[in-house]
Amino acid sequence: MIDSKTSFKDIFSEATENLIIRESDNNKWLNADGSRKTNYWWKYASKTKQGDAGENVVRNIFDLMFSSVYGNNVEVKIVNKGRGEYDVSVFIPSTNKTIKFEVKTATTDTSDSYQFNGLKKDIGYDYAFLLAVSPEDFYFKIESNQYLSDNMTTLMSKDVDGAFKYTLSQKKVIPLTPENLYEELNMYSLLNK
Repeated sequence: MIDSKTSFKDIFSEATENLIIRESDNNKWLNADGSRKTNYWWKYASKTKQGDAGENVVRNIFDLMFSSVYGNNVEVKIVNKGRGEYDVSVFIPSTNKTIKFEVKTATTDTSDSYQFNGLKKDIGYDYAFLLAVSPEDFYFKIESNQYLSDNMTTLMSKDVDGAFKYTLSQKKVIPLTPENLYEELNMYSLLNK
């Protein structure tokens, strides 16, 4: 029975506190006390804003990485605001080479996998940079367009023609550190002079 001194505000506050406790018990994006983990906003942002943030991260880390190898004349930019056949281009003047990256961002799901949506086959990107976000860390994988074209089989939905989803387990992504990124880019011979 509710006591006469209880207000609606008290009822709402108690319900909110109980919800926080229940949600934090099963939500890997929240700490035990209900506070948000470091990358909480990556999970709960709209997909467009999440994708834009991922493109900015990739653009900025590529600028650091490629400039450290090829010098400050390297041009790294988001192309057409991330709309089109690819999202980020890297132009290396000393080699007169442009590398085109499709950037996809995904957050970990309940089974500790990352589902990258909207990848297309046989279009204008050279590589896909798959940015994987967990509650506390960032991971990545780079796949060639050729590899994805040969291996993607699952369409995002029956109504979306040509847009595929690509899922990677936690075991198949790499912690996003300068050393690991350098190694992965070097594996594709993208940092060779």
